[in-house]
Formats: sequence, structure tokens, C-alpha cells
Amino acid sequence: MLARIVRYFQEARAELARVTWPAREQVVEGTQAILVFTLVAMVILGLYDTVFRFLVGLLR
Repeated sequence: MLARIVRYFQEARAELARVTWPAREQVVEGTQAILVFTLVAMVILGLYDTVFRFLVGLLR
């Protein structure tokens, strides 16, 4: 049982060594793009929410 666990971690480590990791620049650019997209989506959804809340208020 212990041998299987050890082999699993050895294989996992070997697999991680074969991974092509992105450069720091790529990670930073990707993170910035996600943050900008999230902020834009928040603003748009917030505006929709405000408009719909106003329209529902008119119906009451």
C-alpha cells in the first residue's frame, strides 16, 4: 500500500516536470484581462439591476 502511494507521488512529480508553465508576463496579462472583464461585467450588471429595480418600482 505504501509503495503505491510513493509511486503515485513520484509519477505526479515527474508529470509536473513535463508541464510547460506560462511565463510570469503571461500570467500577469491574463490576470489583468480577467480583472478588467470582471469589473466591466459588474458595472453592466449593476446598471441592469438599477434600471430593473426602477421599472419594478414604477409598477407598484
